[in-house]
Amino acid sequence: MARRRFFKFKLTKKQKRRLMSFLVLGLCVWGGFLFLFHPARPGAHKALRTLFHRQTGHPKITFVIDDIGNHDRCNAQLKSLGDTVTYAILPLLPYSQYYGNLSRQTGAEVILHLPLDTMQDKIPGRGLIVGTMSQSDILDILARDLDSVPNYVGVNNHMGSRGTTDREMMTVILKELKRRGLFFLDSYTTPESVLPSVGREIGIPILARGVFLDNEDSKPAIRAELNHLRTVAREKGNAIAIGHYRAKTLEVLAKEIPQFEKEGFEIITLKEMLKVQRD
Repeated sequence: MARRRFFKFKLTKKQKRRLMSFLVLGLCVWGGFLFLFHPARPGAHKALRTLFHRQTGHPKITFVIDDIGNHDRCNAQLKSLGDTVTYAILPLLPYSQYYGNLSRQTGAEVILHLPLDTMQDKIPGRGLIVGTMSQSDILDILARDLDSVPNYVGVNNHMGSRGTTDREMMTVILKELKRRGLFFLDSYTTPESVLPSVGREIGIPILARGVFLDNEDSKPAIRAELNHLRTVAREKGNAIAIGHYRAKTLEVLAKEIPQFEKEGFEIITLKEMLKVQRD
């Protein structure tokens, strides 16, 4: 019995080659898409957000989690946030290297959380830089602090209400960060900060914190600050929020960040925020 044809036309050799080339190209494109955006790949969700949801008119927000490195008691909560937050990691602590390396799995951005001098003469932690140090000591400590945190792309200050008002000291620090191709996020612990003006003089990118989320460590207070963040981001077009490595903060963010995205906010990294504010 003759085999029944489903098509009444016959492809030429040239048409068959074109069809085969088209199928191969389609498979390559699909395979590349799966590689880049597979959910198990670090940064995949961020890449998908960029590809499908990036619209210039939408307010943009960066979430930074400070004070990482002392312990791993909130490890599960932090990992659950994936690449929607930036890790600000304190130097020279038991878990500084661990969380810097963990970011390669989660796709999260990393910055050094640099301890600087305070008005209250508190000791913010190991790797502290103060204005009475010589330039060589400042650079030595800064290098040691950076070396203790893998995968960093920038720096922000831990405390530093006195340090960020010290023009001479911040000039030394910012010049070295510029040489390394880094940026600085001003945690804005004092309105007297000289970081914006020194940054302009040196030519290094400076970002500034907009909202602190958890000065009060309670879920209702954190949610209230997140509502304030919504207002700031809508009014200015973008905002940077800083919270801390605490269970309540991370648990609230795990529920609220998806809600922010549903409301049309774009969750971006600090490096992406630099581009937004530059434009």
